Amino acid sequence: MFNRLWRYASAALFASLVIGRAAHAVTPEAAPTVIPHGAIVERLPLEADHGLPEAGEQFRIRYSSIDGVGGIEAREDTGAVFLPKGPTPAGGWPVVLWAHGTVGVASPCAPSLNVRTQRDTQYLGTWLSLGFAVVAPDYAGLGSQGLHHYLNARAEAYSVLDSLLAARSVFPLQNRVVIVGQSQGAHAAFAAAGYQPLYAPDVKVVATVLTGTPYFNAQTSAAAIFAGQPDPGAPDPKIPYAMYIFLSAADRDPSLQASRYFSPQALPVLDMARSLCIGELTDRSTAAGLNGGNSMQPAIQKLMHNQTPSLRYPTLRIKHPVFIGMGSDDIDVPVMMQQAFARDVAAAGTTTMVRVYEGLDHDAAVNPSLRDSVPFILKQMAPEKRARAQ
Repeated sequence: MFNRLWRYASAALFASLVIGRAAHAVTPEAAPTVIPHGAIVERLPLEADHGLPEAGEQFRIRYSSIDGVGGIEAREDTGAVFLPKGPTPAGGWPVVLWAHGTVGVASPCAPSLNVRTQRDTQYLGTWLSLGFAVVAPDYAGLGSQGLHHYLNARAEAYSVLDSLLAARSVFPLQNRVVIVGQSQGAHAAFAAAGYQPLYAPDVKVVATVLTGTPYFNAQTSAAAIFAGQPDPGAPDPKIPYAMYIFLSAADRDPSLQASRYFSPQALPVLDMARSLCIGELTDRSTAAGLNGGNSMQPAIQKLMHNQTPSLRYPTLRIKHPVFIGMGSDDIDVPVMMQQAFARDVAAAGTTTMVRVYEGLDHDAAVNPSLRDSVPFILKQMAPEKRARAQ
């Protein structure tokens, strides 16, 4: 009954929005105040093997959001909510809003539809064991309709923030939130931190925690991104990311011809990128020996230039503290990119803590970063910090 009522209400909402747009144009700037978002449409128990051992309860959710790619359409997205074991504290659980790393661009790649990796299970289990609920959005197009637009900052941010708003409406959660992300998730987390004051102004964000953070600005160069390989002739794990960015661009502009941007050697793998999740696509790319030298056409720089505005953060100045962790041996997100991000964020006036994990790569740095990010967060959660924030 509950689910049927929500589906009816959701259908009525979408119909009213369509009628409303016929009479009044909706702009991306006005959409968040005009189009309702952040409401639960459905919640169901999450399959046990898709969950986390440290969770006391776990659910898959569907919720209303706004398509951040165009910025003017209502949509529905999915995600998961994990509650800690034990009695609910007075006022509810503090929240880790978890933004996941790259999984692909096809709907079946959604984390809530799959078994979590051992790395993420350990990482999220740590936060659960510390008494934080975990709200884990899939992002628009993952587990939901449409192609996932990879690294689109506004689309990520809207989906992430709406998952929190929806979860808060039905679960016992405090309005004390830590936004946490890794890799693409670090991009989504920092974008969400930037959009939050206008998109979800009543949310109280204590801090943001990032590892392996992508960063794009006006000087971003495809050549520089793919120049960080220790062995230039070896397969490059970043090639699938470039393919996902191209597919996002082509979804908006179907006239784009793949052969202008990718070599004949890379095109068969690109054809698979729309449907393959990141693990299998990386395996195919590696088996084909793809790297920047043998996969990219010169026009890829123009594509990157044209896509950069959608990949950029809305601001580098965040009002709450930001933890930035990186592995010194990271080649998935080049260290020079992460260092530039940390430098520019601090220069913009954001309070930061930056830690470099020597000898660790993109994946290996995630869980060791907890030894620094956990004390960082607990300090921000301390009673005197809360008193000053009120």
